[in-house]
Amino acid sequence: MRVEAIHLNKHYKKVHAVNDLSFTIEPGRVTGFLGPNGSGKSTTMRLMLGLDSGSGQTMFDGKPLTDHSPVTRVVGAHLDAKFFHPKRTAYAHLRMLGAEAGVTKERVHEVLKLVGLETVAKKRPGAFSLGMGQRLGLASAILADPQVLMLDEPANGLDPQSIQWMRDFLRHYASLGRSVLVSSHLLSEMELLADDLVVIAKGTMIAAEPMQQFLNRASGGSVLVRTSDSRRLAQALEAQGLTLVATGVDELRVPDVSTDRVGHIAFAAGVPILELQAERASLESVFLELTEDGQEYRVGGAQ
Repeated sequence: MRVEAIHLNKHYKKVHAVNDLSFTIEPGRVTGFLGPNGSGKSTTMRLMLGLDSGSGQTMFDGKPLTDHSPVTRVVGAHLDAKFFHPKRTAYAHLRMLGAEAGVTKERVHEVLKLVGLETVAKKRPGAFSLGMGQRLGLASAILADPQVLMLDEPANGLDPQSIQWMRDFLRHYASLGRSVLVSSHLLSEMELLADDLVVIAKGTMIAAEPMQQFLNRASGGSVLVRTSDSRRLAQALEAQGLTLVATGVDELRVPDVSTDRVGHIAFAAGVPILELQAERASLESVFLELTEDGQEYRVGGAQ
C-alpha cells in the first residue's frame, strides 16, 4: 500500500514544528525517518495518523485513513513504548486492541510468541522494562497484519540480539509488499535497515530519496590504495596534481578522486597495486553534515 504525506504542517504559535512536508512511503520497502531531537518526526507521524491537529493530508492507497475500515488492517502504529494500561495484562491489552478488526485469540497468542512475550502474557506491563514495552508495542502494531507499519524509535531499550531480530523482521515484512516507516537515532542500524530515507530538521525537509542517493550527497570522497612501493606511487599521484595522505607503511588515502583514475596512474607508472577501494561515506557522516544547522546541541559548547 502506497502512503503519501501531502503538505503536512503543524504550528505552535510562531514555531513551525512541521513545515510543509511531503513524501511517499513505497510498498515493499523500509523507509527510515531521521532528524535531530526536536525536528518534528513524532509530530509528523501523529499528523499522518490523524492523532494531532494541523493541516495537510495523508493518503493510504489514494484515500484518507478515515475512509478505510477496519483501520487497524490498513496501518499498525507504535509511537510510545508505554502506551498501555499498566494494570491490564499484555494478553488483555492485545485482545482489546484487536477487537476492531476481529482478531482471534489464536492470533494474539501467535503475536506474543513472535515478539518473545508468551511467558509474560498474563503479567501486567506496568513493571515491564523499556525493551519489553517496545516488544509489546510492536505486537500491538502487527496484531491485525496491517499493510502499513509506522514505528517511532522501536529499537530504544532493545539489546543487540533484539535489534537484529527487529531488523530482519521489518525487512521481511516489507518484502511481502507492505510499507514500513521507522524513525530511529541509531544511524548505523538504520543504514542496514532502510531502503529509502526521509530526513528533516527543524520541521523542514532535508531529503526524501533512496539510501544510496542520500549517501552520495557526501562532500568529497576518497580512495584507499595499498601498494608495495608507496613512495613511487605517491610521486606519480602528486605529478598528476593529486593530494594524498599516508595512513601506513604501504597505504595511501587519496581524496576527491575515483578508483579508476588512481588505478590508471599506478598502471602507467608501473607501480603494483595490492588493494584499491573507494571509501564509502557512512549514513552518520552524511546525516551530520546535512543537518548541522538543525542540531539542538553541538560539541565544544557551541550554541
